[in-house]
Amino acid sequence: MEKWKFDFTFEKFRKSETISPESDVLLWMFHVDKIPPHVGISQNDLFFSLKSNGRDQIPVRNLIQIVKNKGIKCIVLNVKYTSDLQNLKDVFSGYDRAVSSKLSCLTPIKEVLMIPDEVRKLSDLLSYLNDLNLIEEFSCFNVTYEELGILKYDVSEIDNRLNLLHA
Repeated sequence: MEKWKFDFTFEKFRKSETISPESDVLLWMFHVDKIPPHVGISQNDLFFSLKSNGRDQIPVRNLIQIVKNKGIKCIVLNVKYTSDLQNLKDVFSGYDRAVSSKLSCLTPIKEVLMIPDEVRKLSDLLSYLNDLNLIEEFSCFNVTYEELGILKYDVSEIDNRLNLLHA
């Protein structure tokens, strides 16, 4: 693994072969081979994400099927955090779509997890969770050991990607 190309890596965490979506708070990172990756969250078998064209709220089993069928490179973290499903629904209902680095897919997740504003991109969030010992384990789909990290990128690249999607 070429650690120099990553802002955050996962090799120090325990890998799990199973996902227990019924009770755990799971942080889903998609397209980890791209800049920037996309992130969503799930609990009680319901997945939420904020995208450039709206919101997702789908059953986790459907999400897993999409990830497998499309070969999406995805890392899933089991986060030691207690929330309730209604809180997730309430927070995500307050957002229409991702439009900039200040209102990205990360924004509602930060609100749910009560993350400070200084956390501006996914690797910052992961470092913050790691520092508080809140990352329990991870699972992955379609990701090799060499790809087991979040690539280095700047916040401006989030804006560039969202501008491209809205063009």
